Amino acid sequence: MVETFCLDPNEIRPSQHQTLTHQHDSWGNVRADLIKRTGLERQETRISHGRHMFLMNLKGAARRGEDFVDGRRIRFAPRQPGSIIYIPAHSDWTGWDEGDATASYLLVSIEREFADQMFDGMPSGRRTELPPSIGFRDSTIEMALQKIAIELKQPDPISATMVESQATQLFVKMIRSNGIPHEPAKGGLSSFDLKRAVAMIESLSDAKPTLSDLAKEIGVSRFHFWRAFKQSTGMTPHAFIARRRLERSAAMLRSTRLSATEIALECGFGGSSHFANAFRRAFGTTPTEFRRRCRI
Repeated sequence: MVETFCLDPNEIRPSQHQTLTHQHDSWGNVRADLIKRTGLERQETRISHGRHMFLMNLKGAARRGEDFVDGRRIRFAPRQPGSIIYIPAHSDWTGWDEGDATASYLLVSIEREFADQMFDGMPSGRRTELPPSIGFRDSTIEMALQKIAIELKQPDPISATMVESQATQLFVKMIRSNGIPHEPAKGGLSSFDLKRAVAMIESLSDAKPTLSDLAKEIGVSRFHFWRAFKQSTGMTPHAFIARRRLERSAAMLRSTRLSATEIALECGFGGSSHFANAFRRAFGTTPTEFRRRCRI
C-alpha cells in the first residue's frame, strides 16, 4: 500500500506568525508545498519522513538559529533566498531559526522508490545514499526547484511529466556533486586556478569578461583556458558566465525592488529584451512573472 503524504506546515515547521498561506499539489512520486508566513518571529523545524526532501528558501533570510541532523548538531550558517536544504529519506532535521518577518519556502518531497528506480544501474550501495546538506547553493538544483514551483502555480495535463523530469535532475546533480566514481578529467584547471577564474567572473558582475581576460588571469592561452575550463566545470566559459548572470538576476528579482530593466543592466545583459528571452529559456517564465510568484 502506498503511503499518502500530507504536509502540515504547523507540524513540520511550527512558528509564531500572523498569517500563513499554503499551496500544494502532487504528481505521483513528487509533491510540492509552497508556504508563506508573515509576522514571523521564530520558526522551528521538525522534519523526518520516508521521503527525500528538498527545501528552498524563496523569500526572507534566516540570520540565526540551530540545526541538528540525526541528533548531531551542525554549524548554523545564515540562509539567504536561494539557499537549499536536502534531507534524505529517514533522516531527521530539527532546529530553529529567526530572520525576516516575511518568509516563504518551497518544499519538494520525493518517494524513495522513485530515486531507487532511477539509479538502479548504479554501483551497489551508491544509488540514493546521499548525505543531508543544509543551506547550500547550486544553480542547477535551484532552477529545477523553480520549475517545479511553476508547475505548482500553473498546472496542465503534462505537469506530472515535467515535475518528474525535474526531480530526476535534482538527484542527478546531487549524486554527481557527492562524487560518483568516474575517471577524473585530465588537463582541467587546478582548484586554485578555477577559483581565480570564477572570482574574476563574479567580480565583473556588471560586465562580461572576455576569454582573453580570463586566460590572461590564469596565464595560459585562450584555447588552453577554454578547454581546461570546460573539462573542470562541464561548461564552456561563455555558458558558465551566462548561467551566473541568470542566477544573480533571479536573486535580485527576489530580494530587490529594481525594475527588470535595471537588473538586466546590472547583470550585464544587453537590454531588457535580451534579458527576458534568456530568463525565459532558463526558468520557463518571464522575469516579471518570476518576481510575482516569489512574492505570493
